Amino acid sequence: MAKFNLFDQTLKIIARNYAGTFLQLAFPGLAIRLLGTVENVELALPSRPVDFVHRVEYESQEYILHLEFQYEHEAGFRQRMCGYYGLLTEQFQLPVLSLALYLNPRKATIPNEYAVGLGLHPVNRFVYPVLRLWDYTEDIRAGKYRELAPLLVMLVNNPTADLLEEERALVLAEPEPKKRADLLSLAVTMAARYFEKDFLWRFFRKELDIMREATFIEDWIEEGMEKGRLEGLQQGQQAATRKSILRALRARFHLSAKQEKHIAQMLEAIGEISTLDKLADQALQDITLLDFQTRLQGLPKGSPTP
Repeated sequence: MAKFNLFDQTLKIIARNYAGTFLQLAFPGLAIRLLGTVENVELALPSRPVDFVHRVEYESQEYILHLEFQYEHEAGFRQRMCGYYGLLTEQFQLPVLSLALYLNPRKATIPNEYAVGLGLHPVNRFVYPVLRLWDYTEDIRAGKYRELAPLLVMLVNNPTADLLEEERALVLAEPEPKKRADLLSLAVTMAARYFEKDFLWRFFRKELDIMREATFIEDWIEEGMEKGRLEGLQQGQQAATRKSILRALRARFHLSAKQEKHIAQMLEAIGEISTLDKLADQALQDITLLDFQTRLQGLPKGSPTP
């Protein structure tokens, strides 16, 4: 399904940059030291890449930390976790800490054990810890785990623009520019599951330049960056032309504050550059202020050329 492709591309970045955060959540109070990330681990199974593997140390013993994200519980996941555990142990010849992280809130207990038995007699059991990330929503919003802010839209019911504003503020507090760019890109990508892309382009317009430095950028975000850049240039040109019109009118007709405010409001309703350019010429050519005002009032909103 598409949502898992999304996770493969985006959660990898969070797991790589902030593995220490998940260690704190899963093993509170234990002095586990993150040693480094093991990139692009592939197991001896067809199409079974494991992207979230780190080296950690506790009391001078090195371990492999394996993080596995799930949007919601899938049939067969427990068997896969057991298989991952065995293969990672064999591949690295180190003890493995396997951790499952869930994103989609649910009330039911999440199974975290793969067991095999003979009738009622248990034979083998593999148990792993589960982190229900929605349990940490308030801590994330309070800034305790601000690096998980891009996940907020998935951890609450009916995310709103106000929540996006919270996310943006939390992400912008990240001091490292590269990580800040990654988190912004992830926030927009995750939010695209719940908001229209045009809205997101407008909402994150001021942050588009920051996102250019992100490790991962969806094609549609790059499209939005280019669109935002062109719109920004256009808006700058519009504002400059409106100022030129008002400056010419002030110099020629000694506008009162009331007159200038009224004309400025009417100019704001005009977006076409060609129309504004024509009005700039007329501001220099019309015989009286009334001539110019009559011309301006006769323009329909958004009119291309007078």
